[in-house]
Amino acid sequence: MDKSLLLRACVQGQDALLILNGMVLAKLTAGQELHLPVHEYIQSGENRIQVEAISTTVQSSGKPISACNTEAQVLVEIQKDRGPASFINANVLFKLQGSVLRGQRFNKNRVLDTRVDLPVSFPRWRYLDVMQSPADADDQERIQDFLLNLLTLFQGQKVSALLPYFSVRNREVAAAYGLDLQQVHGNFASHLEQMCTHYTLNDAALDPTQWLVRPVRQSSIYALLNPEHQPLLQFNANQGGALHQWPMHVGVLGSEVFVLR
Repeated sequence: MDKSLLLRACVQGQDALLILNGMVLAKLTAGQELHLPVHEYIQSGENRIQVEAISTTVQSSGKPISACNTEAQVLVEIQKDRGPASFINANVLFKLQGSVLRGQRFNKNRVLDTRVDLPVSFPRWRYLDVMQSPADADDQERIQDFLLNLLTLFQGQKVSALLPYFSVRNREVAAAYGLDLQQVHGNFASHLEQMCTHYTLNDAALDPTQWLVRPVRQSSIYALLNPEHQPLLQFNANQGGALHQWPMHVGVLGSEVFVLR
């Protein structure tokens, strides 16, 4: 790719979730800026960007009340790639802002909720089709079983058994970027091997009481988070103490669970 589409986001007053087209990108910690690429979550034309408060609200019979002044800013940036020897400043396409004062009521905890047209030409992501599929009463149980199996495979370093769960995601990435599917598959297998060999799952990820399975809208897509609204799958390096997080969305397709993002 010769250009990258990025979001630069920050929130003041309280922590929040950054959401793009219904998918949870990351937790925003109050006062800290986050900068991340978003290619795997965008579609041609209209895209919805939201910042949702998660910490200090007063619940009532209707809309929650903000317990503090809260402000959010999201910059949509595009950066051209001219190689490692050249640095090119990102060009800001949109500057989005939202705020809720202490004592005001939130609309579904949203500090910012807007739609923008983005200059992309990727094929339609399959997760957008899955988003049209309604949630099922058994989805949570299926995802719990999926997690139990996935975590066991990670602990057992069963790379070949892990790969099929990521086939939907890898196929879409290959198609979107015009890459060879076998190469994408091989590169991801190498990455899994690296994670299984040199990293260990955080104890919290292995505790079912710490699993937060958050539905995306009313669909059969779910974000896998921990109680702090961070990615559920967190890995500690066996040497050096580095922490590696895997943001993950899964979809229930038929009776099977697959990683979509």
